[in-house]
Amino acid sequence: MGDKYRNLEVIAGFLNTYDKRMRFEGDPGVELLNGPEDLYTFLLEHNLILEQEKVTEQDLELAIKLREETRKTIKNPNEMDTLNELIGNFTFTIYFSEESEEIHPVHRNGKKGLAKLILLMYEIKRDDLWHRIRICSADDCQWVFVDHSRPGTGRWCSMKACGNRAKNRTFRKRNK
Repeated sequence: MGDKYRNLEVIAGFLNTYDKRMRFEGDPGVELLNGPEDLYTFLLEHNLILEQEKVTEQDLELAIKLREETRKTIKNPNEMDTLNELIGNFTFTIYFSEESEEIHPVHRNGKKGLAKLILLMYEIKRDDLWHRIRICSADDCQWVFVDHSRPGTGRWCSMKACGNRAKNRTFRKRNK
């Protein structure tokens, strides 16, 4: 289960490259992918590309679209059409051996790294763990987290922060 949850954490980390947590009223959030070098760093840190590979502006644009469409499907799993169209920009091949079969991206450089992210998403869905990637239900947070709770029904990224605030709000409303 360790590798499977590690894949979940990589996807959550990718989705959180746009930090939507509200620090003040009207805060637009913090974009962490400000250039190809930021995407390069993320992909390299997660072993999705090799050090000598390059990341372009086109890769960055594709990554941002992929991130936004994936976030939308977490909120509404029935709306995957646009994500599927986006995934249509990628090509994969299958390798067979006596011991296993593997799917590999055909692409190089940054697009290969993004294709590997899509493969992680595919594996997570195939392993029926996609429901473990959640978006914090606190309106001022929206942090993507991996739900490690036994039933897989977590609502907040942190019970100490967002969950506590929500429960206190409910308590105050009830006791007015």
